[in-house]
Amino acid sequence: MIYPVKVYPYGALAALLVGTVTIAGCSKAADPAAVAPSPSASSASASPQTEEPYSFKWLKAQDISKPYDPSKDAVKQAIEKKLNIRIVPEMVDVQQYKTKLNLKMSSGDIPDVVRIDFADDFQKYAQQGAFFDLTNLINEKDTPNILKEVPKDVFEQAKVNGKIYGIPYQGGPGAGYRWNLVLRKDYMEGLGAQVPKTLDEYYNLLKKAKAEKPDVIPLGGYTAQIGQQKYANNSFDHIFGAFGVTPGYFTEKDGKFGNYDIDPKMREALLYLQKMYAEGLIDKEFATIKEEQLRAKLYSGKLFSWMGWWSTANDYDTQVETNELKKSGKLPADGKLADQSNQPFKYLTLTGSLVGAEGKAVAPAGAPFGQMHAISAKTKDPKKVLSIIEKALSPENQMLTVWGIEGEDYSIDNVKMSVVTDLIDPKTQQDKNGNFRGIQSYLFAPGLKGWPHYLESLPIRHSQALDVAINNRFQITDASNYLDSPTKIAKLVELNTLRDSVFTQIIMGADIKKFDEFAVKWKAQGGMQILNELEASFKKKAGK
Repeated sequence: MIYPVKVYPYGALAALLVGTVTIAGCSKAADPAAVAPSPSASSASASPQTEEPYSFKWLKAQDISKPYDPSKDAVKQAIEKKLNIRIVPEMVDVQQYKTKLNLKMSSGDIPDVVRIDFADDFQKYAQQGAFFDLTNLINEKDTPNILKEVPKDVFEQAKVNGKIYGIPYQGGPGAGYRWNLVLRKDYMEGLGAQVPKTLDEYYNLLKKAKAEKPDVIPLGGYTAQIGQQKYANNSFDHIFGAFGVTPGYFTEKDGKFGNYDIDPKMREALLYLQKMYAEGLIDKEFATIKEEQLRAKLYSGKLFSWMGWWSTANDYDTQVETNELKKSGKLPADGKLADQSNQPFKYLTLTGSLVGAEGKAVAPAGAPFGQMHAISAKTKDPKKVLSIIEKALSPENQMLTVWGIEGEDYSIDNVKMSVVTDLIDPKTQQDKNGNFRGIQSYLFAPGLKGWPHYLESLPIRHSQALDVAINNRFQITDASNYLDSPTKIAKLVELNTLRDSVFTQIIMGADIKKFDEFAVKWKAQGGMQILNELEASFKKKAGK
């Protein structure tokens, strides 16, 4: 797909990853509490005491359709030995994790470390006293590794009534933007052009493309479902962003909230898009066609540029190549190409945000974290559990909890990591010694930066596309993330639908006065109430 929904609830990114890896977490640092005390003078000759492994319960999401026995998991055993712990996993099917966890929470049988996938659930349980208060324990002295993974400002967003009850987590690639501006490289080279860096350069490139290739659409887009953030998802991200706005996002400054939908700069962006549309630079069908119809135009060579979700570029490049070979009569008899994912892109070029007149831009990233990991208030030693999380988040231990055992599950050659892909029999899920290997399966509150060496673990095309997206330097997040607003829940779809209709009309030539009328309606039909509620929630979360 090209433009999935942008603002993610807790766990949305993890859900995207669950098809390729088992959801879990990673973790880091030295554990001063786990260091055995120095022997006294009277016992100096005695053998040093060995601390007993700390045992804790873990609700483990697992694909139960595949064979697995935790007692025979070589990676789990290595983690237990390294961290001096004994994990007591209770297996639950991935699809039933939320239901099972809610049952355990309501019964009081709470696992020692809890993964919560939804903001409302986390806030509810935290206010009920289910989680241990970590507010005074998260600091530079005691938890430096945790704070390397999760900045203090993100902990502020994650607070409930001014207190820290959990450690935010995002997913394998870490938090960040997921979109790229994609252009047909062969067309651009034929025009003698370079990859644009500014909005003006891009506009001039589209004008040139239209003049020299009149049968090719300079900029493509398609409609989302009613009420979704159509333009932010993400046909015109790069245009809006160059004006310093993005549809649907709330803003905050000094505790006061606003929304880009009614920002004066949004008015300017819409006028610019209106000009582009009138000049034939935007697909005339952008407001009516669906995703599959846009793909058909792309594959047939009728599209010059578009905004693309990072993981789609590989397939699109292969499909374009397939069509080109078909036209030239060079396509293999079976109509298929070999896997192209580890080859450089042949037909596409990917780039980041275009900057506007002031040299700035906006790239609308999703929520800064997708899940929370919390320590049960009933665990026998919450501080010890936190120290285990801290220790597991050291760089060395992260490699173990994420990628497994060096030399078996992965190798590092000249600082570059390679994942061993043929270690497990796909039928038995075991290695040649009969061991299961739960890679990315026993992770404790892994943080936001993303798994170490993640990009290296991907095929070349995926790595390049994700690298361009997540390293976009103009990323912003929605200021309303993790704040309470009943009116937002009740009214936002209605407001978004109104916006989509008005913005579409303006882009297609309607009087810009419609924007001014929309701004008034937006405020009157719930928008101002949302802003007031967000401000109140912001103050409450900060403990003010």
